[in-house]
Amino acid sequence: MVSHGREADPTIDPAATDVLAAYESAWEARKSTADCYRAGVWAWRQAHPDQKPAYAAQRAVAVILAAKVSLRIDDV
Repeated sequence: MVSHGREADPTIDPAATDVLAAYESAWEARKSTADCYRAGVWAWRQAHPDQKPAYAAQRAVAVILAAKVSLRIDDV
């Protein structure tokens, strides 16, 4: 069955904590940015083995970006 509704916010998923911990651990180990994201995706997939890899990657990256990216707008 295909869902056409709004998807749940991945940042409130119980796996989000593990995703961020895996990302941070890889970052502290001075891994490449790609490896840091891979670590987060791996953590998400451990919590959600039923999800397709591409979907799981999207969810994990959304969690990481929500926690790590900030937008700064300078006064003009």
